[in-house]
Amino acid sequence: MKKNIVLVLFFLFSMSITSLSYAADLLQVYKQALFSDPVYQQAIAQELATGENVPISRSYLLPNLGFQAVPSILKATGSGPASTVDDTLRERGYTYSLTLTQTIFDVAQTANLSQQKATAKQALATLNAASQDLMIRVAKAYFQVLQDEDFLRASGSAKVAFKQQLDQATQQYKVGLKTITDVYTAEASYQGSVADYIASETNLKDDQENLRAITGVLYRSLAKLSEQFPLISPRPKNINAWIMTAARQNWQIKANQYAVVASKENIRQQFAGHMPTVNVEGQYLVDFVNDMTRNNLSSESAIDGSLFHPHGTGQTHQSEVSLNVNFPIYEGGLVVAQTRQAQDQYQLAVQTLEQQIRSTMTSTRQSYLGILAGISKLHADKETIKAAISSLEGMKEGYKVGTEILVNVLNQQQQVLDDEKQYALDRYAYVNNLLALKEAAGTLSPDDLAAINAWLRGGEGASSDHKLHSQSSKQRVYKV
Repeated sequence: MKKNIVLVLFFLFSMSITSLSYAADLLQVYKQALFSDPVYQQAIAQELATGENVPISRSYLLPNLGFQAVPSILKATGSGPASTVDDTLRERGYTYSLTLTQTIFDVAQTANLSQQKATAKQALATLNAASQDLMIRVAKAYFQVLQDEDFLRASGSAKVAFKQQLDQATQQYKVGLKTITDVYTAEASYQGSVADYIASETNLKDDQENLRAITGVLYRSLAKLSEQFPLISPRPKNINAWIMTAARQNWQIKANQYAVVASKENIRQQFAGHMPTVNVEGQYLVDFVNDMTRNNLSSESAIDGSLFHPHGTGQTHQSEVSLNVNFPIYEGGLVVAQTRQAQDQYQLAVQTLEQQIRSTMTSTRQSYLGILAGISKLHADKETIKAAISSLEGMKEGYKVGTEILVNVLNQQQQVLDDEKQYALDRYAYVNNLLALKEAAGTLSPDDLAAINAWLRGGEGASSDHKLHSQSSKQRVYKV
């Protein structure tokens, strides 16, 4: 699996190498984020590290074979009438042993292995959730930059319009057609538009930096969302069907379900402190001694007769098999306390799972309803902007002939700006809700980003609409 991850990431990285002098699209930004986003890389590393706990835990239940070698050199020098060595004694020897240990019965280690398997599955589910979260974060940051650009354009147009109104009021005041109050009013509106434009510029730069925090690249130009992108309701048009899909497939829910399983196995592991453990151990030992030098050695030398031999060499072979049974009786209440703690942790995991289920159900409903509301909002926003612009043009003409006051014209100009910003907000909220619904259902995939990416190029995206709006799509996930 690790090799597959590396190959997929390398393939996507090779496709993402593009010149930043051109407008990057959503897929290019996402492919860059796959390698550059620290949060996602942490999730990958965490999953790989957690997965190693399974073979580590299994190793305690498998045979353990050890080899030990102990070479030795002995030199003994004697003096005096009571010495058992008349001159010098040198011996060289070695001892080596093979020891094999096998666990026969250990409930704690068995439960620990089961716990680590569940934890590894939890880590895989969390990685899949992180993969989908990366798509959401990239899309939100991408569309936030586009929204800021729309705001900046609208603010720029409004600033120009307010400046024209100021210039007009100033000229009319100079010829005596308007009062100084009109000039002050127009000046206040213009200065407000300048401040709004500066704020829009700042927000754009800030959100470009937010996107760079994910990708490691500062994108100066991004592909824009087409005005002709389709507005289609989710399929199936049944909110309960989406909720049921989310309950089955949401990766955060799955991760918490495996956390509950792991917590339950932890109870069994801690309770196993009351139970015996049984191990079998086999050992084979060889002891070899070589008499190197004997000068004037007393015939009754008794320096450890098991090691010294009158002449030449000696070997001892020994084999042993033992059954070790350990039955704990009392450990100061440690096992009881650890078991209670594990039971409390299990209840915590259960409640965390319940919270995640409710949160997912809520976000699924909100995203589904947000899509439906977003379609109506976008249709209404377009009509509102048309009506506001028509009203503004009428007020301008009325102001020229003296049937309309300047304050109303300026207020209407501001209303046009607000309506254009609201339209931009609703556009990107609709797209983000599409992705959020798929994430809640656990079916969000790069194919969904590709479908939206077609809208950025001004294409109809008809071939991708069904995949984007339906519950199922081809997912690139790690199997749990």
